[in-house]
Amino acid sequence: MDHLHRSFFSVILLFFALFPEAVFAENAITLSISPSLYEMSAEPGQEWRSTLKIVNVNKFDLTVYADVVNFAPRGEGGEGMFMPVDEGGEGFTLAEWFTITTEPIIIPREQSVEIPFAVRVPFDASPGGHFAAILIGTKPIASTDGSSKLQTAQMVTSLFFARVAGDVEENGTIREFSAEKTILGRPEATFSLRFENKGNVHLQPRGEIKIYNMWGEERGIIPINQQANFGNVLPESIRKFLFTWKGEWSVSDIGRYSAVATLGYGTEEVQFASAKTYFWVLPLKLLFGILVGIAIFVVLLTWLIRLYVRHMLMVAGVGIEDYQSVRQRSEGKRKVTFHAPVQVGILDLSQRLKATKTFVERMHSLLTFALTYRLFFLAVSLVVVFVSILVWYVRSANTAQRSFEVVYLQDEKTERSTTNSEEIIYNSLPSVKGSGNDTASPPSAASLSVVNRSGKSGLGATIRLKLEERGYTVSALAADFLDTQTRTVITAVASSYDDALVLSRALNGVPVSIVENNETGADITIYVGSDAESW
Repeated sequence: MDHLHRSFFSVILLFFALFPEAVFAENAITLSISPSLYEMSAEPGQEWRSTLKIVNVNKFDLTVYADVVNFAPRGEGGEGMFMPVDEGGEGFTLAEWFTITTEPIIIPREQSVEIPFAVRVPFDASPGGHFAAILIGTKPIASTDGSSKLQTAQMVTSLFFARVAGDVEENGTIREFSAEKTILGRPEATFSLRFENKGNVHLQPRGEIKIYNMWGEERGIIPINQQANFGNVLPESIRKFLFTWKGEWSVSDIGRYSAVATLGYGTEEVQFASAKTYFWVLPLKLLFGILVGIAIFVVLLTWLIRLYVRHMLMVAGVGIEDYQSVRQRSEGKRKVTFHAPVQVGILDLSQRLKATKTFVERMHSLLTFALTYRLFFLAVSLVVVFVSILVWYVRSANTAQRSFEVVYLQDEKTERSTTNSEEIIYNSLPSVKGSGNDTASPPSAASLSVVNRSGKSGLGATIRLKLEERGYTVSALAADFLDTQTRTVITAVASSYDDALVLSRALNGVPVSIVENNETGADITIYVGSDAESW
């Protein structure tokens, strides 16, 4: 029964660990806690003091209670389970080291209170990681007749990670890194990365996943625990991270892709772990069409070459039936050269032009010449087209960067957050907000977004940084390389037209147009064209 009680207790409290701000529809109670995570490093015998802020946004006073329980990992999705302190415990767990009020805490309506607490680490505390959770919430109340009235406790949670100095072991590894599917119809892959913590303290692996096409060109970066924290890995546990990468579609990027994960971890000494996986982007219908087109090209080119050889033999005065014997007994015979028909054609064209006197006659001669040697011109055109396609393919496949989107997943179906190539590049740029000398007044209320349509990755991020130098606040940044444009334009809703005009003057007078609604949802949207490179 004690085991069942603990399991039920853990399941109930798990929800509140994942959602530090909770809304309780039954009693219309909203309660939030800050911070949702404490991280502490301490020596044995040291005392650590802090406060916990509880916010009551309800229209009525709220009475809550504080409690501390131990925390342990459960599963690979970052979930945890809570374990209440055993009566008569030996003082080895973090929850037993806490001193916090057990009295009712009254939070006035639409106000907040700060709850002080202290953690005293015992002198004999084991080195490494210790984990607990502070629970704040309502509790069952007694009815007026003295009998117990059952009421579900409503709680929010702040996790507490303590690191006790001593013989600390930081040891982690990438247990598994793979793509969900190895053959894809579009450049959209879901990656699963399982990081194992073999040490005795919690680790927060930081790094990135880089995605390359078959030519070695970068096609995406997935930051891990860089601009935002997506999870710690507790000792002797495995944490599974899920990511979805959506790349810009291009025929030239069909083929084999590689994804390389590189993670650093540890505070005592930074260590690294890496892993690599492969997948293919093969749109079968398009690939079939390309193969059919190549087959047609080969057949047609072979046929034209044969016709060319026939004509070459005729120029040499050799019949088709005598060709084999000509090869065997070539001595004393006229040599057959590959360029002979071309020489004959040039001579023929020269003679035709000499026989003409007027412009009309010359045009007629040229047309007749083209019809006579149409197969030759067809072959040349075919080769030129093929070479042009090949050059375009090589240049496109070797494009340094393309736009992409990254989705961080809570699980296989639930999205946690989304970012894109422009935001990732922007976060890597040095921050110089407010350092510009431009005196243009930024819009006071209008929301502003930037969409990069220049075809040059990172240009939207650069424009956003320049806007912030002038005091503007950009609420959204994205890229759209499927619809590239040369000229930068600004679109604005009617109520923000004056603000858009001020912004236009700050951006070299780019054109402004009024729209009923912006696709981005912002009041003002800047669609960055390739002309912005010269700003």
